[in-house]
Amino acid sequence: MVRDTVVYKKVQDQIPWTKEQVMAEFKTFDKNGDGRISKEELKAAFNKFGSRWSSFRAWRALCHADANKDGFISMEEVTDLINYAVKCGYKL
Repeated sequence: MVRDTVVYKKVQDQIPWTKEQVMAEFKTFDKNGDGRISKEELKAAFNKFGSRWSSFRAWRALCHADANKDGFISMEEVTDLINYAVKCGYKL
C-alpha cells in the first residue's frame, strides 16, 4: 500500500498545475476571509506548492501582482498572481 502511494506521488510530480487549480488553491489560503491574500498567506500557499523559498516567492508575487501596492492581492489582482505562479512552473 505504501509503495503504491510513493509511485502515485512520483507520477503526480510530473503534472503542471492548471490556472484553475492555482486559483482554487490560492482562495483556500485567504484564512480570514477578507477577499485578499496577505504576504503570510502567500508564503503558506507557495510552501504548499513546494517552493524552497516561499518568502521570496511571496515577495515576488506581491511585486508582480499587487497593482495598487497595498500589500495584499485582491480578487481583482488574482489573475496576475495566477499567471506568476503558473509561469514559475509549479507541479502537482
